[in-house]
Amino acid sequence: MIDFSQISYACRRLSAGGVENADQEGRWMVELLSRKFPGGVSPSSLDSWIDRRISGEPFQYVVGSVEFYDLELQVGPGVLIPRPETEGLVERALELLAGVSAGGRVLDLCTGSGAIPLAIAHARPELHCLGVDLSPEALVWAQKNLALTGITNCEFRLGDLFGGVPAGMRFDLITSNPPYVTPEEYRDLPSVVKDYEPRMALEAADEGLALEKAIIAQAPQWLKRGGALLLEMGETQGAVLADALKEAGLSEVVIRKDLFGRDRNVEGRML
Repeated sequence: MIDFSQISYACRRLSAGGVENADQEGRWMVELLSRKFPGGVSPSSLDSWIDRRISGEPFQYVVGSVEFYDLELQVGPGVLIPRPETEGLVERALELLAGVSAGGRVLDLCTGSGAIPLAIAHARPELHCLGVDLSPEALVWAQKNLALTGITNCEFRLGDLFGGVPAGMRFDLITSNPPYVTPEEYRDLPSVVKDYEPRMALEAADEGLALEKAIIAQAPQWLKRGGALLLEMGETQGAVLADALKEAGLSEVVIRKDLFGRDRNVEGRML
């Protein structure tokens, strides 16, 4: 049972500590702890979470989870927190996969917590999804999420982009939310991001385009005929990446906006 006096207490302490979204986060904390401890939330457990949040730690790290496209995923130090705008990439991925029959394959590069391939695998259990990441720390979280969700049509491998993919495998769709923040942008990120989330999951060289360009250049040899490449990107990177997709031989190149009206995804198809 939820103790509403604890919600009020949490909201007051968070607000006094300078947390902007104090009312909502205080309620969420008590609700989440109530799920963990249905017999009653101990004041020490609640105070521990509040103290960590006031110190500047991301809310999702404090509570240990994030909701993403109908899934509850575990996150913590060493892995990027999935953002709401990335749910738009999943929605578009499922649209692109609408005509793919059972046995089709999806590859997600720079997979982090595994949010993208797990969401796709959950929505399309007849497909097989593979997530690859260079970070062993991130893959620990991906494997945890695989086990916790009980999803059986997804797997994760350690590797540098396509270096983690078995030779000869071809895909109906390749997705990625790679690092795309420029070094200059990284310096200006809020401390709740910069001081906690892994830098390697955020920043990229070449004006934030290095990983995107590497994926685009190699993707054609891993795509099936008719397969698509779908990338998340920075809002100013669309024109450059659209040109790169065309130069790589992909067609039907489109830049798509997120819920806030900003350019967020770019895609192309292997005809």
